[in-house]
Amino acid sequence: MSRVFEALQRANPELTRSLEEGDKSSDGISQFVATLSSEFAALDEALPFAIPESPEARLVSWNDPNSLAAENLRILSARLRQSQQRRSLKKVLVTSAIQGDGKSAISANLAITLAAHGEKTLLIDGDLHQPTLSKSFRVDGERGFSTWHNNPEAVTSLLYRAEGVPLWFLPAGMCHEQPLSLIQSQKTSELLKQLAGWFSWIVIDSPPLLPLGDASIWATMSDAVLLLARQGVTPKKVFLKSVASIDRSKLFGIVMNDANANEERYYRAYYSGKNEEPTRHSAKYSK
Repeated sequence: MSRVFEALQRANPELTRSLEEGDKSSDGISQFVATLSSEFAALDEALPFAIPESPEARLVSWNDPNSLAAENLRILSARLRQSQQRRSLKKVLVTSAIQGDGKSAISANLAITLAAHGEKTLLIDGDLHQPTLSKSFRVDGERGFSTWHNNPEAVTSLLYRAEGVPLWFLPAGMCHEQPLSLIQSQKTSELLKQLAGWFSWIVIDSPPLLPLGDASIWATMSDAVLLLARQGVTPKKVFLKSVASIDRSKLFGIVMNDANANEERYYRAYYSGKNEEPTRHSAKYSK
């Protein structure tokens, strides 16, 4: 194995996996590098969009960076980066116990915060039932993840690129099939592996854990899971059931919306890990 190949493997293990059983000669590696360059160029050609500045967009990480909510998101992103140094962590799933806990706002703001740190970040609207992120970003959401499944076009042709930060967005698209069958397909698994080679972070906004099974499938393909709960809205029994449905090793933390100290202590007692306490944050968002 050449030193060049070894360097590529360290830099991008997902994409170099395709070379492990293939041509590791100089010509093979040159072709591989050319393919990478072409793919990265395609990312830069994605349709640009300006991150909305209106309050209705709820993008405080961009529009109100001095707010407490934005600061909490910066702390959360810092802890994700710290964990990334210790283990494989790129794909972050954001979900909730029930509808209305504020997961989509957290997903968008977390992705913006990670991108603002200078790292290539992809936000995927994985909620094929009630996608909202296209509306938040004011882009056309008709084409996206679900339409890519049934068309031979490259996924890069469906991406949007934010102006000002290295943030890309893949809409959910109009889904005319059973969403669960699309998510759990081998094609989706392969797509995420490919995207992991292009981006430093992938944030996936999924449907609530209950009563749908979509989030559980997304979780199996993710490296970490953030669970949303909302004081006065999320029933505690439902919250506990949601926590139990997540692989404990992947539960990175809980984001509490509108939480007071007593309520946060109640939830914290049920999700604290043995070796590393999950991240806790309070925020004020709505779906």
